[in-house]
Amino acid sequence: MSALGHLRVLDLTSSEGAYCGKLLADLGATVVKIEPPGGDPARRAIPRVGTAEGDCSLRFLYTNANKHGLVLDLEQAAAQQQFRDLVRCADLVLESFAPGRLDSLGLDYAALAALQPGLVLTSITGFGRTGPRRAWRSNDLVASALGGAMISIGDPADPPVRMAGHQADVITSTLAAASSLVALRHRDRTGRGQHVDVSSLETIAAITHIAGVGKWLEDGIIPKRVGTGLVASVPSGAYACKDGLVYLMVNRPAHWQALAEWIHEVTGNEEVLLPDFRGPSSNRLPFRELLDVFIGDLTATLTVDEAYHEGQRRHIAFTPVQTAERLARDPHLAARGFFTDLELAPDRHIAVPGAPYRPTRTPWQSNGRAPRASDALPAAFSARDPGAAVADPTPRPGPFACAGAEGEGALAGLRVVEFGAGLAAPWIGRILAWAGAEVIKVESHAHPDVPRLFVPPRAPEQGTQPQCSPWFTDWSAGKRFVALDLRKEEGAELCRQLIDRSDAVIANYSTGVLDKLGLGYERLAARNPRLVMLESTGYGESGPFSRYVTWGPNIEALSGLCSLSGFPERDCTISHFAYPDPLSALHGLVVLLAALAHRDRDGRGQAIRLSQLETTVASIGELMTEYAATGVEPPRLGNGERGRAPWGCYPCAGDDRWCVICVEDDRDWQALRRVMGDPEWARDERLATTDGRVARADAIDERLAEWTRTRVDHEVMRTCQEAGLAAGVVQDTEDMFRRDPQLAARAFFEEIPHFKRGRVSASGIPLGLTATPGRTPHAGSAVGQDNAYVFREVLGLDESEYARHLEIGAIEAMD
Repeated sequence: MSALGHLRVLDLTSSEGAYCGKLLADLGATVVKIEPPGGDPARRAIPRVGTAEGDCSLRFLYTNANKHGLVLDLEQAAAQQQFRDLVRCADLVLESFAPGRLDSLGLDYAALAALQPGLVLTSITGFGRTGPRRAWRSNDLVASALGGAMISIGDPADPPVRMAGHQADVITSTLAAASSLVALRHRDRTGRGQHVDVSSLETIAAITHIAGVGKWLEDGIIPKRVGTGLVASVPSGAYACKDGLVYLMVNRPAHWQALAEWIHEVTGNEEVLLPDFRGPSSNRLPFRELLDVFIGDLTATLTVDEAYHEGQRRHIAFTPVQTAERLARDPHLAARGFFTDLELAPDRHIAVPGAPYRPTRTPWQSNGRAPRASDALPAAFSARDPGAAVADPTPRPGPFACAGAEGEGALAGLRVVEFGAGLAAPWIGRILAWAGAEVIKVESHAHPDVPRLFVPPRAPEQGTQPQCSPWFTDWSAGKRFVALDLRKEEGAELCRQLIDRSDAVIANYSTGVLDKLGLGYERLAARNPRLVMLESTGYGESGPFSRYVTWGPNIEALSGLCSLSGFPERDCTISHFAYPDPLSALHGLVVLLAALAHRDRDGRGQAIRLSQLETTVASIGELMTEYAATGVEPPRLGNGERGRAPWGCYPCAGDDRWCVICVEDDRDWQALRRVMGDPEWARDERLATTDGRVARADAIDERLAEWTRTRVDHEVMRTCQEAGLAAGVVQDTEDMFRRDPQLAARAFFEEIPHFKRGRVSASGIPLGLTATPGRTPHAGSAVGQDNAYVFREVLGLDESEYARHLEIGAIEAMD
């Protein structure tokens, strides 16, 4: 049984979007990858390994596993007609061509929708299909630069750097899968498909919002590269043990006290116990370097495993900085059976990352092999009568007829209850609310969400302003808010009644917390069998370390992402925008929507368990596949791309200004020579071929940096792009908000009505729904803002019942 077994998908993407089809296939969709004669160029990317059909890219093998294969030359009329015939049977088409390419073949959305009105076409491009830069070239590095990710990644002595494993492609593909499922849910309700326009620029700008426009408008500070320590968490960073590195993050007073006492026990240090260091991180900020010395004295006496497990026993967020080799034998992942087989040849299989989430009734599953040119067309594409409507055109609002069921938004009619703290689950709720769902967040005054603990940096004398945090806007705008004391049975019972009338629950509390409150899935599903419940935790709900404490940077370390990212001489490179949190949120959104689609057909809900560790390991699947195939630790490439040169990040005029430039082939090299004025050094015949340039990459980088260093970054980008080269400025938040014409033309930044501040600006939600664009109706809600609506109108409490619950404290009064 699979969640998406009813879906038929045609996949025209190459490496930029391949992970999108993989996510859908692994949830049960029949995905046919359509390649040109000679195969997808992505098959030839380095590194390659021998397979039954010859050498093939390891990245291709991982991101296309579980798909069916079909060769079509779409330049030919007969192949175009065959594609049209397939579209008549399809639900979804995925493509990553340059804008206008499908139009030139007569296969644009209007033409395809005329064949199949319920079709969803999802386009994955660098800049989107509209706007002044829609025709510019992009790739993983360009998107990482222009989207604001690179400016804060790495050491201040180094150029900005991207994350390993083509993360811009991975997370854009994940967003595209989620967007496609949102559009298909709307299609199932209304019978109408749409064109989904996903941009990697907007995706990266959205997932970096923790250091984005809301924060910048509050404090005026542009995040820069500061190494492994986090600006807002003191102490934090990578520390050396006897046999490797551990990552530490402390942001709660109790965690610091536990760490200080441990340091004192082991080293005899008395100073570490001084009251000056106690309390919130801000108290320790002036002493960061001193505290790093104290912590280094502790970790130097320990192995990585000793620091990890003893630290966790004391409830301190220590995690190892894992290599691929260590990750492959991680005991927690082994106990959970995380790794799965990938076929290289009938007699050769390797262990690669498995499920990034675990639906309990419709398990993740893969056939463990990439598509072959000789694959037969799957029977699913001939099971339908061509030309028959894919969707029932009768509108079907959700079963609970919540407010807006017939109103705006692709997800109108869906009601979701959220128990979320921080980013990982709340951002799912934020996206759902933007798309029209009614999302009700359960809070309490005793345990406020972390973003509510906001003190205005320009007016600290005002104290905590729980409605005004920019992160609260980024993660929770558009939702409804109720305040319940779940420790009281009356409060927990009201919550259960609310869930009885809801479609889904999303949560990222620590493992076991909801069960203790009587809000575990089994109890809730006994009352509401249609309920879908997603729980997101650091390690997952089971396994030997399931109750260990983690934060986003700990997951980067634990997953191997931070040891594989960055430059060769740096053993740990952190994103500084808690990348595993938005990564897990988007994966969670995909699996939640898949489970809801299955529930709508089957009538039964299910529990979904998401381990943020496993999700992040899945995101570096191409690197873990390389390790499994070769037994060699994948090298840290910085901004480089194997088999390509030049390909990097180059200094420009001004303070910390940079531009990335990418040369894919010999034609690009000739274009770059012209852009630079064809200097004598570039005329060297040895540089005329890709192999020659790769062999002399360092020397080329030095010369290219000499040329860029005296030029304005935006001018370098413009002249390169006008010459047909992929290039992009390493933008910061101010660049994106004030100076990016593409983001402005596509109205990426959203201006939202705010209950206390009039209006606020926030990073947008880049789902790309062209027929059903979402919106955020409000921001700045108080704790308990919507008590009266939820408990009086949704639950139907009369005035006396409502007053009684307020009096006994089961319902907590609004701030």
